[in-house]
Amino acid sequence: MHAAIKEFCDAFPAHEIDFKPRPDGTLLLTLRQPGQVPLSQAIDKARLLEPASVRELIHDLTLGLRRANGQALLADDCAGWCPRELPTFSGEPLHVPAVRTLVYRGKMRGESVQCL
Repeated sequence: MHAAIKEFCDAFPAHEIDFKPRPDGTLLLTLRQPGQVPLSQAIDKARLLEPASVRELIHDLTLGLRRANGQALLADDCAGWCPRELPTFSGEPLHVPAVRTLVYRGKMRGESVQCL
């Protein structure tokens, strides 16, 4: 886990990084930088043990910080999202018809849904 924390420090050198345990066994990761909106995300401890998962998490947090602070996302930023498994609360994979329904509902609410 120390290697993961070092990767976070290297990826976000200008940010204050805080890990706090949550009652459900996950960690609350908070990134703060003066003059910017802080970003908090609950993460599973197991994600910190796999280097590929840590890199994926750093990528997601980088994009989250940019969105939270009103910075534009480039098409290249989002290219890695589509091939990943979608998270579910049951742990079961989402089926294609379910994904289509979610996209359709998002479009009905006027949300921009785009996968490059």
